[in-house]
Amino acid sequence: MSVRSMTSARLTDGRPQVFAGSNQGLFTRWKVSELPDAAWTSWQPVAFDFGSVVSLAAAPLTDNRPQIFAVANGGELWTTWKVTTDASAAWANWTKFNGLPGSARSVGVATLTDGRPQIVVGTDSGSVSSWKVSTNPDAAWSNWSAFNGPPA
Repeated sequence: MSVRSMTSARLTDGRPQVFAGSNQGLFTRWKVSELPDAAWTSWQPVAFDFGSVVSLAAAPLTDNRPQIFAVANGGELWTTWKVTTDASAAWANWTKFNGLPGSARSVGVATLTDGRPQIVVGTDSGSVSSWKVSTNPDAAWSNWSAFNGPPA
């Protein structure tokens, strides 16, 4: 298996969960308990029917539910998140970010000082950014804004 991208997220009970995008699909594993030396589960496939994953990122929502961002090899940006704050909750169906100017190549995410996630996407036409418009974890995302990239 050729791993192209990895990211990690913290479940609401504190356990880490790791995601890996490879030429064989998207996979995940997590700690089986909250103990630091606990075992990891075996790798589990994640349903992702939008092509190969070339870039992954993760950040918590303001209520600490993890949110995952995935760039597919076709240049689309997708996201999923835990549907409740229960660490065992299901993941939401993948949702496509619309209106992205250009084809996505990579994604990064950071948490703003008030807890809102902000994503930065490298596209074939430059870097753009979007953020949650309020601290409500279910708030909408802002319109895409130019994010001056590093020098060429």
